Amino acid sequence: DWLAAAAAAPPELRRFHADDLHLTVAFLGPCEERAALAAWQALHGLVHPPIAIRAGAWRALGSPATPSAYGLTLAEGHEALCGLLRDWGAKALAAAGCWPERRSPLPHLTLLRPSRRQAADLREPMAAWMATAPLPQQQALLSQLALYTWADDRRQRLFRVVCSRTLASPSAAESPTWNH
Repeated sequence: DWLAAAAAAPPELRRFHADDLHLTVAFLGPCEERAALAAWQALHGLVHPPIAIRAGAWRALGSPATPSAYGLTLAEGHEALCGLLRDWGAKALAAAGCWPERRSPLPHLTLLRPSRRQAADLREPMAAWMATAPLPQQQALLSQLALYTWADDRRQRLFRVVCSRTLASPSAAESPTWNH
């Protein structure tokens, strides 16, 4: 019911596809394939049991004046994920040659994105919507670690999984497959 909770948001917002829902461990930004694979390899051998999560609150993400996304923070799983994001994220960013994250971890799931042109105009309507928007009641289980890149056709899906493994397994379940 995480996607259903976003259904009543203003229709101008882009909704995430179910297969695009994720919690970011380390945002690498625009980087070369080599750097992304180095980040993935840096997490080889690290294991963690699956993490149960429950929605906490709706939140605007990005710039306060022009939010770039809207998502849910976590009431359950927050502390475990803060530790994982801090430790694993730092390793991945360092291996990719990215700057270290200076902000405190904010475990969240992004569900909605405004267009860049409409971000400022939607800020107030979204603040009003989030004040009364439903929260998903269903617990979810985070059990996979994945390396994402942009989808080839972003009209349907935003992201594509390059490789993945379970959190509890130290090695990749798939070999990286990039489209060139």
